[in-house]
Amino acid sequence: MARKIVFYHLLNNFTGSPLVLRNVIEIARDNGFEVELYTSNSDGFLSGISGIRYYPNFYKRSEIRILTLISFFLSQLILSILILFRHLGSPTIFYVNTILPFGSILTGRILGKKVITHVHEYEISPKALSNFLFWIVRKFSSEVVLVSNFLNLNPKIQGTKSRVIYNCVTENFERNVNRISGKKTVFKVLMLASLRPYKGIHEFIELASNIPETQFELVLSDESGEVSKFETENLIPENLKIYPVQKDVQPFYKSASLLLSLTQKDKVVESFGLTVLEGMYYGLPAIVPTVGGITELVDSGVNGFQIDYTRLDLIEFEIRKMSGDQNHWEKLSQEALYKKEEFSRMRFKSQLLKVLNE
Repeated sequence: MARKIVFYHLLNNFTGSPLVLRNVIEIARDNGFEVELYTSNSDGFLSGISGIRYYPNFYKRSEIRILTLISFFLSQLILSILILFRHLGSPTIFYVNTILPFGSILTGRILGKKVITHVHEYEISPKALSNFLFWIVRKFSSEVVLVSNFLNLNPKIQGTKSRVIYNCVTENFERNVNRISGKKTVFKVLMLASLRPYKGIHEFIELASNIPETQFELVLSDESGEVSKFETENLIPENLKIYPVQKDVQPFYKSASLLLSLTQKDKVVESFGLTVLEGMYYGLPAIVPTVGGITELVDSGVNGFQIDYTRLDLIEFEIRKMSGDQNHWEKLSQEALYKKEEFSRMRFKSQLLKVLNE
């Protein structure tokens, strides 16, 4: 059996997919696998993992879309050449995170490797690129790992050997959880997102404006310069605080009472909902979209609510009800704590090791 795994991830940053990959890498490393990682030199969740070997992956994003696409395809060409020279003949498993590093999928199969692709996406833009990447995944992956049952319904991966392994929080996150029980000193509504409009950031601002007696916090995955520019271009109510990218978001979960996800389902669909799961560890009920893998974490009326972003009136009603009725909030909070057990780190570990050891 191959005891060496080479991991591939395009862009290292502080978003969900590299965080999930860090979990995979640490579990593989701690269970006797020699680990190598190809990713970008940028700072992110994949930085500083001890006991592994890093290889830089050429890739730079640009505000000009065509330049980003050129950089992307060039990065895969360079990656494929490097793989051919470095891993020819070595008994390794290739583990590809997201559908983007297609060069490693193709080259891995050319070299006769076992190629596992961890799929986080239902579709990406542009559509032609999405179709091409899913074709590569479908035709050349040995096995596909999906982050939700929702992704299992995607016709673009039908016919592959696939299995669903729900995401989990990191070992460090689980270790640091110290939930504040009972009534919070202030009812606070939290959302973690990016500055992309389809993430519902403008709807979040509108909710904060409509409920001035409640505190709102928006934690973005963008740098401080971009956040400052956004604040100057928009009217931000006094009860809303906006933060740039944070390496540690646990203090925000600790002080919050409710978590929101306002992703616009007509533009993009959430394949999972890692921030919702993290919030559960702090007993946070969540209001989430009505479609996608994120609905698998929230049972409406039990540990939160599934409400479309277009129904801000209903979202506002539930926020006011939770903030004004402590018993109602505590029931939802307790159910959130129960629900997180369905996405435990132990379950993730056992299912992952089964894939790696087969």
